Amino acid sequence: MKSRQLPPRRHEDAENAPARQRSCDFAYFAGRAHARCNRRVFAASWRALAVLRLQTVCGLFLFSVGPLCAADKPAAFTADLSRGQVEIRLTAESVPVRMDADLFVTLRVSSPDYLKVTLPDLRERFRGFKIADGYTRDPVTAAGTTRIEQRWRLVPELRRTYRLAPFAVQVDDTRTRPAGITWFATHAVVFAAEPAPAPVSGEPEVSLRPFWIPPPPRTVLGWIALVILAILAAVLLLRGALAISRNVRERRMSPRERAFAELDRLLRRNLVAKRLYKDFYIELTMVVRRYIERAHLIRAPEQTTQEFLAAAAHHPHFHREAMSQLKEFLESADLIKFAGQEATPQIADGAVVRAKEYVERDARDEEIRGQKAEGR
Repeated sequence: MKSRQLPPRRHEDAENAPARQRSCDFAYFAGRAHARCNRRVFAASWRALAVLRLQTVCGLFLFSVGPLCAADKPAAFTADLSRGQVEIRLTAESVPVRMDADLFVTLRVSSPDYLKVTLPDLRERFRGFKIADGYTRDPVTAAGTTRIEQRWRLVPELRRTYRLAPFAVQVDDTRTRPAGITWFATHAVVFAAEPAPAPVSGEPEVSLRPFWIPPPPRTVLGWIALVILAILAAVLLLRGALAISRNVRERRMSPRERAFAELDRLLRRNLVAKRLYKDFYIELTMVVRRYIERAHLIRAPEQTTQEFLAAAAHHPHFHREAMSQLKEFLESADLIKFAGQEATPQIADGAVVRAKEYVERDARDEEIRGQKAEGR
């Protein structure tokens, strides 16, 4: 019987389900809102606590450092230069005077509006300073009082005393006609200077010996480059000097001696061992041609073989045997130089022997001709 009554209860639960769902949703969102509100309150409290801590630390720092800063800041210096109805007050900052700080001076003048106060140029009145800047503000009149203000920036020099010398003040009373003019002089204002440091006694605490500092790599490379350039220049100068000395020495030789010196220099080049036969024969024939040019004044180095032989045939110093020997020597050399004929070390040695024999025979003939000419 009880099991039959179950369906109506299920129907009632189904009808109440939306209401229960809305109640759960409301509770869920209310919980999230409460948690979000708690987080915001916690964050605000944390920020307020951090700000409070920072203010406390800053306050303690200012409390500890503030007196030190106030002690380092020099006190302002004032001087009263008033006379009668004219009030003159001088204010200076950074007193005592220090060499590492400029001195700022302010001069304020107050007087009744019927008195015209004229101050002189104070540029020449400051002693121990160099004027860096200075200006005068326009007079201001208010409540029957005229105020004038001058400002100066002074650079201390290396002096023992710093002062403002006395100066004359002109006062014109405009109530009378003509205006009554009076003068009065101020007293000198001395600015206290920073005391000189106490003399130092005893031995120096640091070593005064020189300390070697290695040069940078760029400087070392520059020195090396200069040394290399100096060595190259010295080598070039030496070679040039040797070449000039050799040239002068060879010019003093006879044509025969100079030809043998050139031939010896050619053989030391070892062109035959290097199989440079063409270059060897060119230099060998040039030795003989230069000898003929110096001994017989024929331009043999600049002529071809045929031109030279034609010119030598009409020369009185070239007899038939010498011409035949010279022709054979030059034409055999031309075959190797221009026709591409193969040469061997034995052929080259034979050419050197023939060149020496020609130079020796021609030099001996020239000597005999010279002796005959002297005998005549």
